[in-house]
Amino acid sequence: MMKRLIILSLLALMLVGSSMGQLAQIPASKDVYIGLGTENQRVYNQSNLLICAVNVTDINGSKVSIYPGAPLIQFDISNINVTDDDIAILVLKAASIKKSGGDSALVALLSIGSEWDEESDYTTLLVNILPAWNVVKKNDLTQMGSDSDGDQIFAFDVSKKLRDAKATGNSMSFLLEAISNSSYEADFLSRESGQGPYLIVMPYPESKLDSAQATEETGQAVNQTAALPRAVVSALAAMPATTSAKSPDSMPASTTISSLTSNVIEEGSGAQEAAAVGSQTNELTNKTVEQSIKLDSNQLNSKQETNKKLTAPFKLGNA
Repeated sequence: MMKRLIILSLLALMLVGSSMGQLAQIPASKDVYIGLGTENQRVYNQSNLLICAVNVTDINGSKVSIYPGAPLIQFDISNINVTDDDIAILVLKAASIKKSGGDSALVALLSIGSEWDEESDYTTLLVNILPAWNVVKKNDLTQMGSDSDGDQIFAFDVSKKLRDAKATGNSMSFLLEAISNSSYEADFLSRESGQGPYLIVMPYPESKLDSAQATEETGQAVNQTAALPRAVVSALAAMPATTSAKSPDSMPASTTISSLTSNVIEEGSGAQEAAAVGSQTNELTNKTVEQSIKLDSNQLNSKQETNKKLTAPFKLGNA
């Protein structure tokens, strides 16, 4: 279900990107399929289907897999510019899916060489897929892209593969492999069918939510400041900043109250505003006094602890 939501979201983003001129839709330039592990060493290059299949048989208690269909797909990427923010999705449409047994199944995607075309012979194709085939034989899923949810549309994230391919040339190619412990087949539509594989490239969309939230928070802060009486804001701005905490003896609270209140009354416009100022300044002063008393208490405790350590008896050597 989650995979389906991801695909639908990508399709929606692609529609938005298309309207903004930021979307590149690249059809496969070449596609064929071959058999691997079979006696039939043929290249199928003029079919409407790309057969991706594995046949699993039990021989003397051991499962043996052969691959009657393994598609090879190539894309021409010479006309696109790729940045680190771009995403690339390879999509294929399955005409049919056949599965036997209750084992899970998936279609794996691997990068291969691009030194081939639809007229290449079987040996040339094998040379291009050999590194990928070794990965398949090792069942190393960490080096494969995969799709396993069974929907008709298969989608693979090939963003990094596209950047790597673009750095070395103007083509990128892939091998598809069916992987399962029981027989499984997915028949994909080829480019000859008119609904073949596509590479979709677009910039990753930027969310506008964060900037909207930042604007809202800034507005809230401004509104909170504006809610204070004008004279309070002016008086607070005029107060000098302090770099160290002082005790009530060195900075009497009455001094803060009188200086702030006098400024407010001079700039204020009525008794109501002055009353509001008095309430807010008293609250501010009370907090300042509490913090100062707490600081003095902490300093006193620290001195007492130091005295205890200095007067504590001690002995040299073993007790």
